[in-house]
Amino acid sequence: MTEINFNFSNINQQPNPKGYKVKKGETLYSIAKSMGVSVEDLKKVNGLSDNNLSIGQILAIPSANSQNTNREISIISAVSDEEIEQNNTRNKYIKTIKHPDYTIKKGDTPTNIAKRFDVEERSILTLNGLSKESSKTLQIGDVLKIPDGRHARNINNLNDAAKAMGVSTDFIKRLKLIEDGKKDNGVPFKDHEFHNTPYIDDAGNETIGIGHLIKGGDKKYLTNKEVLTLFVNDMLKMEENLWGILGGKKIYDKLPQSIKEALLDMIFNKGTAIIENTQGLTWALKQGKYEAAINLMTNNKTQKGKEMSGLSKRRLFDISTASKMYKGNIPQSIINTQQKVYNRGIQLLRLECAKSYKMLKNPNISQQQYFLNQLQGYNKEALEFSGGKIKIIDK
Repeated sequence: MTEINFNFSNINQQPNPKGYKVKKGETLYSIAKSMGVSVEDLKKVNGLSDNNLSIGQILAIPSANSQNTNREISIISAVSDEEIEQNNTRNKYIKTIKHPDYTIKKGDTPTNIAKRFDVEERSILTLNGLSKESSKTLQIGDVLKIPDGRHARNINNLNDAAKAMGVSTDFIKRLKLIEDGKKDNGVPFKDHEFHNTPYIDDAGNETIGIGHLIKGGDKKYLTNKEVLTLFVNDMLKMEENLWGILGGKKIYDKLPQSIKEALLDMIFNKGTAIIENTQGLTWALKQGKYEAAINLMTNNKTQKGKEMSGLSKRRLFDISTASKMYKGNIPQSIINTQQKVYNRGIQLLRLECAKSYKMLKNPNISQQQYFLNQLQGYNKEALEFSGGKIKIIDK
């Protein structure tokens, strides 16, 4: 929602030139709103890097000359007090590192520059108005702006991780549960239990912590705090990639929280390609057509283009997560999409079970019973992931 401020240059009521004294209970948003200026301009003129204020603090108010001086109608982005408070909370768990501009040298590429500053390549390109293609024209001596680096801090439990990301604790717990799988005895990991040493995930990748794929040089033992910190750092990278995909942080910030959570899980699970390769998804998100966007969250393919029943199940989780914005009154089109995703998952499960059964040596059960055993577990998770909105197939 936006507020229209008729900001005419000949209005005689000007703010006190000596500044405005902050009173108890006031926020940047409430002060900006009362003065007819934007939060961004208020922060800029006072040199504020965050949204924190102190009672009695004196704020300079942007002059008319810094706003519109030609009697135009200015549109003030409505940043709610809740959003400001959430950002303040996130800042307690994220350390921001400012980077100077960088002059390109011989042998530099956006990829190795990103690694040098520990930021996402996509973030560098977006900040400088570049695409993958146009970045090939960069030359020695060109200057690039480098985005701020963000690193997790003070992450001691899943609740801290949720606060750092500005998402719900329930989402973080459910994502962890999906990534963790189960112990050797079939019991799920508890919220305070983690993969502190490497393990092989369902896709055959060497993994540690909460879904972190091990790279060269990574530690092979992590404390619980290190697992959580690594997880949030991974999630921050996912978020920054989403900024790039959508064309900037401001567009991302406008999304409903449930949509953000679904998108974070999608690229955490299968990388940015899962969004980029889904025709129409980015457009729908940018246009605020959220029902259409949720109905497109159906990509169940691996990076090599192979459909998998497990990925169909994961998409049920994402669709259900995104649909929380409807507070239980989910559009029928989305329920229909969930059913289609589930039905396709069952078709794939039949094929996968048939292939696996043929590889068994001296099986003690029939192929049908083998499938039914797998189906039982699949249905239990599919019902949970979908919020119970699907009709299951039991044979």
